Amino acid sequence: MRPAARRFAATVFGAVGLACGLGIALDMVTAHLAVEYFTVHHPTIVQTERPWLLALVWGVAASWWFGAIAGTILGLVNHWRREPLPARMILRWGAVACLALWCLMIAIVLGVLGLSSTIPDDLRRPTFESDRRLMAVALTHQYEYVLGLFALLILAVRIWRAPSRDENEKDSFFTK
Repeated sequence: MRPAARRFAATVFGAVGLACGLGIALDMVTAHLAVEYFTVHHPTIVQTERPWLLALVWGVAASWWFGAIAGTILGLVNHWRREPLPARMILRWGAVACLALWCLMIAIVLGVLGLSSTIPDDLRRPTFESDRRLMAVALTHQYEYVLGLFALLILAVRIWRAPSRDENEKDSFFTK
């Protein structure tokens, strides 16, 4: 396999792995918070109510395709550069982006839970606790792909505008 094809494939498959890792990490939190989001409000992929198993299955099923599309776009942007960057550099940036996305989505979960806790006790329905957990999970997942798209655009611009390899040697955070 030629180096350009190897670099492109590494970028695509690496992005799929990162997306699946992010999906699993997020779903490990959200499935434990509101398992009914996965068991009642989604089609059945696996017949279980075990949060960790649902997180593994849904983390991959809902994320691999986004990683494939993102990896293809990032691989193409990199390929079109005058001097393409190594795939490991792109994937390192992608890992940082995934960590930032996970933190942002957990902040959304915590924000919804925090705001909903300000509702006075006398206005709460009997299903309040379950409803607020379900709403926190649903709102977080609602914005997952939008935030992923923003991260993809930022990474694409970062790749396109990255200095040549000689100049990158000075970029200690991302290259070493």
